[in-house]
Amino acid sequence: MNKWVIGASVLIGAVVLAAWRAEATYLSWLAGRTEGQTLEARQSLLKDGIEVLLPTDADTPVPVVLMFHGCAGPRMEFQRQWAQVMNDEGFAALIVDSTGPRGYSRQDALDVVCQGDALLGQERAGDVLAAYEIAAADPRLDASRLVLAGWSHGAWTIMDFLTMDMKNRRPAGMDGVLAPVADVDGVVLFYPYCGVGTHTRLRGWDKRPPTLALIAGSDEIVDGPQCVKVLEKRQSEGYDIQLTVYPHANHVFDDPFLEPDWIHWYSEDAHRDAEKKVRAFLTGMKD
Repeated sequence: MNKWVIGASVLIGAVVLAAWRAEATYLSWLAGRTEGQTLEARQSLLKDGIEVLLPTDADTPVPVVLMFHGCAGPRMEFQRQWAQVMNDEGFAALIVDSTGPRGYSRQDALDVVCQGDALLGQERAGDVLAAYEIAAADPRLDASRLVLAGWSHGAWTIMDFLTMDMKNRRPAGMDGVLAPVADVDGVVLFYPYCGVGTHTRLRGWDKRPPTLALIAGSDEIVDGPQCVKVLEKRQSEGYDIQLTVYPHANHVFDDPFLEPDWIHWYSEDAHRDAEKKVRAFLTGMKD
């Protein structure tokens, strides 16, 4: 390799490193500007926005799946179809509403959260911790057997949460002493956002639970190939990630309740295959 190629490689490396440091610094700056809130206050904010769906005739306490919706807020018919899958596999499903309790209508969330102007993954990661504490206090639930499931922005939120040890790195805006979740048995990620502003792009996870990642290869909302690259890097570092890419599927490919203008994004084949994989993954979590 001649010296000019070496020089170019060094320069590119320096630019990449500077960009990485700039992004990490900017996220830290944004975190410092986030309004502070204790864990107890976050629990109080969210508790009335959590719907708990239990398996029929299950012996309690039952294992738990915490479900985190996309940036526009929960679509309850859509969320409940997946909650039914969780229930069928013997898990309680907790649908966590992160936007309604904060006063966002669906249009507000589309205009603000989906544009990255509010509630970044690093801030919403506090909702994961708060929802876990709410589940742990419910005698019907066994929060020591825990799965986190997220769709789009919710998947970003979970991945950011996994990078945090609650001491040196914590959710933006969370005040006071924070204890990390004792364990996470599994993670399910649907078409996650892995771009600029995500901590998983910048650093590894504090916890490395078995993970099922379902990527839309023709995603028009997030960059699917970028997320594949990020997750493959984590695989190369020894993370247990089952990665499935649906080459022709679009964002929200698993939502048969989409409005007429968007229903063409629904893929029954990808949806059914994803459901089969989620069921198998949850069965493995109970073994």
